[in-house]
Amino acid sequence: MPGAPGGPGLAGGPGLTGGPGGPGIVGIAGGLAAQEPPPAAASAPTPAASQAAGWNSPRALELLARARAARQEVRDDGTLQSYQALTEGHIYFFVDPEEGEQALIRVDQVAVELFWEAPDLVRQRIVGERAETRLPVRDFRYYLDRLTLVQYGFGDEIEVGQGMDVADVPHPLAPPPAGDPAREIYDVRLGESVTLQLPGEPEPLRIHELQVRPRDPSRPGVLGSIFLSAADGQLVRLDLTFTPASYVDPRTDRIRVELDYGLWEGRYWLPNRQEIEVRREVPELDFGVGTIIRAVLRVGNYELNVPMPTFVRLAPPVTQAPADQRAAFSFRQGLFEAMERDGVGSVATRVDPRELQAEAMRLLRNQPPSGLSPVRFHLPDLSSVARADRARGVTLGAGASLRLGGMRRLRVRGGGSLGSERAVASVDLDGFRAGAWDVGIQGRLHESADLGARPAAPGLVSTAGALFLGEDYLDPYRRSGGWLVASRRLADEGGFGSGASVTTVTLRAGVEDHRSEVLTWSSAPWSAGDAERPFRPIRPIRDGTFGAAGARLAHRAEGVGAGSGWAGWQGSRLELSGEGEVLAGREVLGVRVEAGVDLLRQPPDRRGEMRLALTAGTRAGDALPQQERWLGGRGTVAGFPFREQGGDTWVVGSLEGARDLGTPWVWVRAGMDTGWSGSSLLVGGRFGVGLVYDLLRVEGARGLAGEGAEWQLLLSVNPLWWNRL
Repeated sequence: MPGAPGGPGLAGGPGLTGGPGGPGIVGIAGGLAAQEPPPAAASAPTPAASQAAGWNSPRALELLARARAARQEVRDDGTLQSYQALTEGHIYFFVDPEEGEQALIRVDQVAVELFWEAPDLVRQRIVGERAETRLPVRDFRYYLDRLTLVQYGFGDEIEVGQGMDVADVPHPLAPPPAGDPAREIYDVRLGESVTLQLPGEPEPLRIHELQVRPRDPSRPGVLGSIFLSAADGQLVRLDLTFTPASYVDPRTDRIRVELDYGLWEGRYWLPNRQEIEVRREVPELDFGVGTIIRAVLRVGNYELNVPMPTFVRLAPPVTQAPADQRAAFSFRQGLFEAMERDGVGSVATRVDPRELQAEAMRLLRNQPPSGLSPVRFHLPDLSSVARADRARGVTLGAGASLRLGGMRRLRVRGGGSLGSERAVASVDLDGFRAGAWDVGIQGRLHESADLGARPAAPGLVSTAGALFLGEDYLDPYRRSGGWLVASRRLADEGGFGSGASVTTVTLRAGVEDHRSEVLTWSSAPWSAGDAERPFRPIRPIRDGTFGAAGARLAHRAEGVGAGSGWAGWQGSRLELSGEGEVLAGREVLGVRVEAGVDLLRQPPDRRGEMRLALTAGTRAGDALPQQERWLGGRGTVAGFPFREQGGDTWVVGSLEGARDLGTPWVWVRAGMDTGWSGSSLLVGGRFGVGLVYDLLRVEGARGLAGEGAEWQLLLSVNPLWWNRL
């Protein structure tokens, strides 16, 4: 289990070397990572000597046999008669897009008393529970294994979600069917090992990794790593996912289970940390977004050989205290305080899902690790079904997604514009790996590109404006072509300040054909009353075919500047970006360069925010109109006519703050915008409210300095959701 950002690891309980109150350690599988200063010296992980022998080597099979025998040892050991402990943890339910920000839907916190008595009597009692929602969601109850601890590293058959997520999956440490080695279900291979020198112990502790995979990947099974004590084969850590055939629910993309155990009194490996993560998507639709439930539980306050109370022994396996007592429980952490540690809502601290998929794919012999259907409908966003703008009229479309094997995926979409009577299409083929790079191919036919310095509105808002108001919040031109795209993600715990960071490099090269659009609609077709609402003219560009090359570097650091800071909120998120584009045609060479910074500060409960954003850019070489950027109005500097200011150089900045008014249904918002393009400086102010968990925004804006200042009423949605609308 991760003990610190970037460090999966062996986790020792507080009695690692000799009983309650002793020190604890974390760290294995890729290096040691400490939650506290580690009391043990650790050797660097070294490849096992027999790893070259591959799967089912004699040493791997010997370790597997010892581990199977050791599963009974704690229950049969006469020196440990019982123990009690307290489990505390969080259950997160959040939206998980393929790229970009996660959005928290709900967070729960739970406290559970844990009782064990030899030989195998286990009782758990839920004594603390509270929850809060951050997005509208119906009330529901989690499966018990989200709230309570899995015992003995699962039974001989693994179930997740009370059998509704995963059911009847053979455990790799269970005996083979009928005890017949010829019917063995799993292959095993020695991975890496780590040596820990514990204080006061004469001999070092050595841990071996045993990689497992099913011999028949088309059947239910697990794949991943099991970490075992070299001395006696006891289970130290389990990190597993499942074959697609294991999943019961057709919505399941993937499930991951991690169990850590801590060493007590030098001989007892007892539960220390548990994480279960379930990711789901709509089974019939590839929308590029899913939801995740992540339950992270930690165990502490162990008391060994304390008799189990009689009322607990006679109770069912899982019970709960009365509701008022659960609500009054005094938790050691706040409801939102563990989010950064648990990797929720962040990009820099969470594991790259593509790396998880690639590792699972290798164990599955290049088969897709997802439980989702390989063929689905595909929508890049809701507006891809139907959209309206002044250049094309109404555009309709539909798409499909197909997994081709391994991580490769083909997404195609086609349709047509009724006003301009042109076909539109897109093709994306991704999932290729070239070393550390993710590589894909993109193709577009009559894609709509925009000249704005910043996006002004999501697709649904743009469509509504075109139909009713005579403003589609676009300055469009047509772009067709094909590109090769490569990206690489680099994580680093240093970052700016004290937080973790991630750097993403994206390279793009191809051929593009650019064409100016013409006005198809002269006015809004559904304008209210008799008043005609005419559209703005469409700006022309330099038509032609260009060789195109581009690069983007994005650096994101989280937990920056820990301290009291603004409003006493701890830590900030800093994003730095830079990109360049070159268009080369016949006797034409145009260059565009942009850079940006985005600083966001939020309290742990996410009930407010303060944000500073700045973007600056310039164009050079031949003055290609498609590389010019336009400012004014919605999206850049509110309180001015929409995109009336343009130039070879542009700067756009905004400072805004928001806070809920004691209820998630109403937020108060205020902001200042400024922009400069060549010679014109614009300054505007905004004030308004966010409604329904800040999803809908209503703001009044006024230009404060600059030509054309005016009052405006802006209706929009939270920018977090623009890419899906």
